[in-house]
Amino acid sequence: MTMNKLISLLAALVFSLSAFAGMSNSIEYTRVNIVGPAVKGGWDYNATPMSKIGYGVFTWTGTLKGGEQFKFMNSNDGWNKHIVATSKDEILKEGEIHHLDFYANKALPDMLDNKFIVLETGEYNLTVDLMSMSVCLKKAGAAVDYPQKYYATGSALDDKVIELTRIGDFEFKQALTCKAGNVILMDTPVRGGNTRYFIPVFEDVDLSFGKGYSSTLGVTSDSDTRGWSVTVPGDYMIYISCDSHNYSGRKYQPRKYLYIVGGCCEVSWNYDDGSNNCFFPNPEKPDELVWEGELRIGWKGNTEPDRFKILTEKSWTDETYHPYIGDTDAEGTTYIRTTDGGDTKWRITRDGYYRITANTRTETLTTEYLSSTPPDMSCETMGTAGVESADTDGVRLVCGNSCVELLLSPEPLDVRVYDYSGMTVEKRNNITTGVVADGLSEGIYLVSLRGKTINQTYKVKI
Repeated sequence: MTMNKLISLLAALVFSLSAFAGMSNSIEYTRVNIVGPAVKGGWDYNATPMSKIGYGVFTWTGTLKGGEQFKFMNSNDGWNKHIVATSKDEILKEGEIHHLDFYANKALPDMLDNKFIVLETGEYNLTVDLMSMSVCLKKAGAAVDYPQKYYATGSALDDKVIELTRIGDFEFKQALTCKAGNVILMDTPVRGGNTRYFIPVFEDVDLSFGKGYSSTLGVTSDSDTRGWSVTVPGDYMIYISCDSHNYSGRKYQPRKYLYIVGGCCEVSWNYDDGSNNCFFPNPEKPDELVWEGELRIGWKGNTEPDRFKILTEKSWTDETYHPYIGDTDAEGTTYIRTTDGGDTKWRITRDGYYRITANTRTETLTTEYLSSTPPDMSCETMGTAGVESADTDGVRLVCGNSCVELLLSPEPLDVRVYDYSGMTVEKRNNITTGVVADGLSEGIYLVSLRGKTINQTYKVKI
């Protein structure tokens, strides 16, 4: 940095801190506008806004005039936040990534107020990433013929090829277990000369980029493309819209709770109550949460009396689980939609007691009709409507007086007692008889029995 530029920078900083002490000087991650004679809106501050596609990431497609200047503005309250080039009349070329400078100053010195230019007038796509302070330019191409099937591969998948699941004409989605590396999307199951690769806005961007947002897939025939990067190994979910061809992704984490609400529920659409509306983890399958209880058509009022949906939090604003098609019959197994698709619900056709299992990794919902009468919750018969009696395999398990006891087993068992949040309460290993848990408070518990030939889980009531 030259001495003159350093002096100008220090002067700009002092000016910002003194004259504008009451104004925030921080970069804002909610908006970016383009200004300058290179765009149709010229110096009109609000004429050329960019679209937000991720936290601090913005895109715009339109005409840029060759040889004319432009820069970016970043303030909701005036001309005091400038996002500029690092050198005067910096030439943006297709595919290059250029660094950005940020200054908060209403009187930015000319030496710091650097603009970008393109050499030729044309239709371009600009992407600004405020997290990495970079800008990328691409020529706006012709309409892309998107495929009917997508395949994921790459070093993060040990170069295996996985076909993405397509849900009707709604979206593709897939759970991927990844190691550190990269993930590539392509339109053929085997790489070849005609293979097209579908790429993110920024090459090598993290696979979970776009949580809560989405960006349109680009396309290339370059077989050396890096696609997306995975820096943190684990499970991921990716989604591609069938109509907008937007991509989004997130790192998968099993949920601890879900909540059922609806006109067929005990207190209808009220989630914040003491009713039986909470799913709980299956201790044997961490991706599953289970709810068992009664559903009645029009139980409380006539607001969508035979419908329900599922909340991930006791809130209407957090992620919500819906079917892809409104009034989908709840019984059986259906896909859960977590991306925006409208306020659709599942529908029941008969009153009774149900078991609903949500797999949050595969995003599927399995609803089983158990009976028209309340299930027997006695420990002697295990009473878990649909779960076999404890006597079936020669195992005898009883409960009472705050106790769970194994009376008899034909083989040694590892026995665990879980509460309904999935926490282990007590465990005994390699036993054929004996008290497993004592001093239990009233409530519902899950008892897991694991042996050489026996593999059962029972629900018991204390």
